[in-house]
Amino acid sequence: MAKPSVSLKKLLLGKSANQLAFFNILGPVILNGVNFFTVPIFTRLLGAENYGIISLYTTWVQILTILMGLQTCSTISTARVHIPEKEHNAYYSSILSLSCLVSAVFTAVIVAFIGPISAFLQFDKLIVLLMFAQSFGAYVVSFASMKFIHHKQAHLNFLVSVGVTLLSIGIALAIISATDRFEDRYWGRIIGYVVPNVGIGLVLAVLIFARGKTGYSKKYWRFCLPLCLPLVLHSLSQIILAQSDKVMLQKLLSDNAAVGIYSFVFNFVHILNVIYSALNNTWVPLYYDHMKNGEDADIQRRSKNYIALYAVLTMGFMLLSPEVIKLFASEEFWSGTTLVPVMAVSFYMVFLYSFPVNFEFYHKQTRVIAFGTCMAALVNIVANYFMIPVWGIFGAALATMLSYIMLFVFHQIMAKYVVKEAAYHYKLRIFLPGLIAVCAVGGLFYPLLDFWYIRWGLGAAMGVYMLVRLYKQKSIF
Repeated sequence: MAKPSVSLKKLLLGKSANQLAFFNILGPVILNGVNFFTVPIFTRLLGAENYGIISLYTTWVQILTILMGLQTCSTISTARVHIPEKEHNAYYSSILSLSCLVSAVFTAVIVAFIGPISAFLQFDKLIVLLMFAQSFGAYVVSFASMKFIHHKQAHLNFLVSVGVTLLSIGIALAIISATDRFEDRYWGRIIGYVVPNVGIGLVLAVLIFARGKTGYSKKYWRFCLPLCLPLVLHSLSQIILAQSDKVMLQKLLSDNAAVGIYSFVFNFVHILNVIYSALNNTWVPLYYDHMKNGEDADIQRRSKNYIALYAVLTMGFMLLSPEVIKLFASEEFWSGTTLVPVMAVSFYMVFLYSFPVNFEFYHKQTRVIAFGTCMAALVNIVANYFMIPVWGIFGAALATMLSYIMLFVFHQIMAKYVVKEAAYHYKLRIFLPGLIAVCAVGGLFYPLLDFWYIRWGLGAAMGVYMLVRLYKQKSIF
């Protein structure tokens, strides 16, 4: 009877790459699965107008979370390398104090000017206050999640993220069901967001402060601020990069149906980015350990395995996607299927650009990271302006792909020639086999679009190849 409990404990507390990847992938899979299946429920319960209010609310929360937290959590990975291990908890509590101070200043300004701000945002004053409360709570949750990831406590990150999501949905459904006036139902969804983020965020903040026992520290704040301030701009630029396509489609084409088709396909292919994020959360702590110990041979070997894995996942996704789109979307969305290869290559470029960016993070080059993202956002806007009038939604997809290609090239050059602290260990040739294979499958997608049995056969063969490879490696990296 003891064996199962020992095995379960080993699974929960183990820190091997496979065990970390299990929780890092399982969490996003569950969260995206839950969100996917609850979207139809909320759209029916709320209606278009209420759903629109909530969409605007969540957009502002996303922006405010970046500003109020000051992105101090993004320095955790770098601090883990450059600050002695015995000081980690003190560092975390100190930089979280910095985020609390910034959030307090924001809140004071909001309370003082609540009237004009409420009028500008076109939200009730109470909703504005809830928005700021959620933004702070969500930031603390993100802060704790980043800490768990880089200390290889993926099971805790899994429990927190799943707990917040399930509580949010449960509270929202309960309040919406109890709301008589249909036009007031958006309150239920908003409160559903606020309560778990604030409640769990406060508990996590208390735990971080209790362990670190450090508030203001000149040493830690001086380490943190030069790193985190550029990342505020980086994160805001990422939002622009992700959202500008939809806004410009609406402005340049005046076609809401086109925006809807593009948004659906973008969200569908975004699954690849969710998988990448989960894998990257597992990869970065291991990569930084190898960097710290000077284990270049291990970095090269594991990187090749990582690239092969993600390339196969991207190719398989493309090959199987037409039938999956037809299964989950009505016929009016099927025309967007042709966007899949272009968007898949875009997200593959995001994956590739993470290699030089992770190197830059390690060497505290956050200004370079922020500059690259700003330039990519600008390229995306300019490319959209010229491509959308000519090619419509396909032009928007091409503009995004061009932006991410530029981003990868930029960071590859920066990591190799600008970062002076150490030699960059990724030559372009390590990326070419996977990139060529992904582009080749993307090109084959169009002539094979009507031949599902060939596409699915190729996808199955790739899946078997990768399973055999993983079995022989005994590790995903």
